[in-house]
Amino acid sequence: MTPMIDGPAWIPVALLASPLLFAIPAGLVPGVARKVLWIAASAVTLALAVVQAAQVTAAGPIPALGGQLLVDGLAAVMALLVSFLALVCSVYAFDYLPGAHPREPERRLRLERRLPLFTVLFLVLEFTLLWTVMTNNIVLLWVALEATTLASALLVSFYWDARALEAGYKYLLLLTVGITSAFFGCVLLYAGAAPHLGSESALLISNLGLVADRIPPHLALTAALLLLVGFGTKAGLAPFHPWVADAHAEAPAVMSAFLSGVIIKVPFVGMLRVWSVFGPRHPALDETLLWLGAFTMVVGGLLAVAQDDLKRLHAYSSVSQVGYIAVALGLGPPFGYYAAVFFLVSHALTKGLLFLGTGAVVYSAHEIRSLSALGGLRRHMPLTAACTLIGALSLAGIPPLSGFVAKAQVALAAAESRQWLVLAFAVTVGLLTMSYMTSMLQRVFRGVPRTKEATFADVREVPASMRWAMGMLAAAVLALGLQPQWLDPLLALVGKM
Repeated sequence: MTPMIDGPAWIPVALLASPLLFAIPAGLVPGVARKVLWIAASAVTLALAVVQAAQVTAAGPIPALGGQLLVDGLAAVMALLVSFLALVCSVYAFDYLPGAHPREPERRLRLERRLPLFTVLFLVLEFTLLWTVMTNNIVLLWVALEATTLASALLVSFYWDARALEAGYKYLLLLTVGITSAFFGCVLLYAGAAPHLGSESALLISNLGLVADRIPPHLALTAALLLLVGFGTKAGLAPFHPWVADAHAEAPAVMSAFLSGVIIKVPFVGMLRVWSVFGPRHPALDETLLWLGAFTMVVGGLLAVAQDDLKRLHAYSSVSQVGYIAVALGLGPPFGYYAAVFFLVSHALTKGLLFLGTGAVVYSAHEIRSLSALGGLRRHMPLTAACTLIGALSLAGIPPLSGFVAKAQVALAAAESRQWLVLAFAVTVGLLTMSYMTSMLQRVFRGVPRTKEATFADVREVPASMRWAMGMLAAAVLALGLQPQWLDPLLALVGKM
């Protein structure tokens, strides 16, 4: 692991505290003021994340709170990603929430009453995500990750109808059961390190590498596999993915984007920190992650092809794409780790864009999200169509977008490791992704509606804040594809873990 060096400890502490400091005021002020405060909170957090990333690039990792927080290249990248997507979602939510329910005014009124709670929980969720990526404590890593589940469960079920409540229940139940496995893994790692480091030092993840050779192999392997089950459930890896489709489909679009963009990505931080220590010492761990990732790619892709619901298609596509991240981690350092984190960032931006685009379609098209009913929306929603096109092409791996660079890096890492079968899986699933993304674009935005009831003659482009949010993500996807070296200073540190 990267050693700790001196640095301005106030930065990670301030970054961690900023969402919480805004949470209570945002829940108390009314209407527009609350929305503005939410955006301001996200902007301040992003500014601190940028300062933190610059400091890490210039001077190396930043320890804080007696080593309980450690911001290295991986933490700095993830803090930037969490903060940026939180800002985009807060901008999108300005006009989007509580959603378009013109035929159900009573429902809209009920949802508006819950908006203060939604805002507070979203800011608390941002805090828990930042805590997860910056913590250096093996037990608090589990606590923070479980806190993200608790904070997000009510956000997933915000609409409070039968389907949303079922999705929230499944989300909370399955993730809590799954993450319990990670708890036992964390405890085992602590138990293996404590005799050699002492009770306090053994809690620090950065110290694990010092005694990894002295931890009994059977204990290390058992702990790592328990962590894989726990973190893999949270990340949506197959076969631990049953909660993914319901949660993404029934949550508000801002939550679906945040869920797919960062919540299912954050578990890979814990996975990478453990695998960077024990993977080189126990090759079976890398092999397990490699083939679990390949299995996830195929399962998610096949399930996505079978969907008629637009949001469920994107949800299963997310399952398929996190398989690429797992494969890259299984390929090991330095190229695999670099490719994994770059792919993670690219997919977060791309899938966030696609879910916001889907939210715009559902918002304007009378809440219809069936691919067999939609059609011809390009004429009515040209900007949404253009942004969705950018997201779909990036996910399919078309240059010059970030998805192309990300998939090329995974392919190069597989070739460098001579994992030709894994490379074949990656290429095949990439072609499958291109197929269902092309079909989705054709069916939603081109042609004509396929039901007599849905002519969509009155459909209009979404309000300004939603367009701005989609534009921000579309620009980020294009910029990262054209200038991928912007992340090199931080990703180079990740590759050396």
